[in-house]
Amino acid sequence: MAQFYSTRKAQQRKASRLAVPQKQQKVVGLDHQGRGVVRGERGVRFVHGALPGELIDLQPQGKYEAKLLTLHQAAEDRVSPPCPYYDNCGGCDLQHLALPAQRRHKQQVVTELLKKFAGISPLRWLEPLTADAWAYRRRLRLATHWDAKRQRLRIGLRARASKEIVEISECAIAQGELNRLLPALRAFLPQLALVSTLGHIELLQTNQLMVILRLKSQPSAADRDALMQFAKEQDIGVWLHCGGPESKPEALIQGLEPPRYATLEAELDFQPGDFLQAHAQLNVQMVAQALSWLAPEPGDTVLELYAGSGNFTVPMALKGAQVTAIEGVPSMVQRLQQNAERYGVALTAAHADLEQDWQEYLWAHQSFNKVLLDPARAGAPHAISEIARRHPQRIIYISCAPDTLARDTKVLVAAGYQLRQAQIIDMFPQTHHIECLMWFEREA
Repeated sequence: MAQFYSTRKAQQRKASRLAVPQKQQKVVGLDHQGRGVVRGERGVRFVHGALPGELIDLQPQGKYEAKLLTLHQAAEDRVSPPCPYYDNCGGCDLQHLALPAQRRHKQQVVTELLKKFAGISPLRWLEPLTADAWAYRRRLRLATHWDAKRQRLRIGLRARASKEIVEISECAIAQGELNRLLPALRAFLPQLALVSTLGHIELLQTNQLMVILRLKSQPSAADRDALMQFAKEQDIGVWLHCGGPESKPEALIQGLEPPRYATLEAELDFQPGDFLQAHAQLNVQMVAQALSWLAPEPGDTVLELYAGSGNFTVPMALKGAQVTAIEGVPSMVQRLQQNAERYGVALTAAHADLEQDWQEYLWAHQSFNKVLLDPARAGAPHAISEIARRHPQRIIYISCAPDTLARDTKVLVAAGYQLRQAQIIDMFPQTHHIECLMWFEREA
């Protein structure tokens, strides 16, 4: 007689076995996402909140994940997370690890990936660049949900690995001025008709405090009037981001002082929606360190890729170098040009898709002796080969993704470059995210 559901039953039995709690498991390491690694008879498990050297009980969840049930033996580097939302919120994932150990872990992650993918280590690691580890974020993106039946607005951060909202009264890593706005927004926004079309809210602190509201449609005249009054009472700028993905945020009140952020020896105009480093203190330190390695001076021809609104560009040009800055977002190219004009520096700013063939671009046929690039998480899979083909003497690579950095490093090593120095920038304390600087020099 045929057995039609034997495969399904086998799968159910296997799932049942996997779901049984596993007792007295040793944590042998941290993975690149800051999760504890357990290697047992039933395979590898990744456990949020577990640290190397600890003895734990865990509950398997899915194929590789597990939940920490009981901590029998704590690591020396374990600390008590100060944030009351830490167990559920998806924003931070390393608050339970002492800060020096967080930084050592991040450097170890980069070291391992460089060795694995590029087969090299830096000739020299510098001590990490550090600054405030709490109340440092100048950007905070808040999820929202309007319960029309109960007439209640939920504002908070996404739960870990979930779309659920963890309502918060404050965020431990956000600047104080951003936290100050949370109760005011909770009280005010439900009074507006636009609350039913509200998506996320972004809070931003630079030379002014800003609230950016993501809306499905334009607000009514009455809502606009109420928002303008709220902006005056709170002494903030309000921006409205309405429409589809191609739309841009617009200031509710026109003619005010433009938003600006600090870089090395300059303050640059930007618009909400532009890329902006989350840690204001470390942004300036990072630019200073990158320029100390690049050493731009009169006579240098510098190619900068993924230039944004000029965070590195304007400081390089102020040193007298001839800079050609390339950016993929047209509106940011315009702001870069405006920032250069405001500081009276001559440079070339151009729009280009750097992951396409460079042959059509005039600037790509020029000669450059130095290159600086600061790509997004995807790295520079095509651009790095174009750079290597041009043989600049020095390359400074700023990365927020060590895996794609390691992949791109392999290309430079194959082209004859030496990794002279490397440095972690602790841009994202209490999280597993990593920013680092790399100095590549062409061997003679």
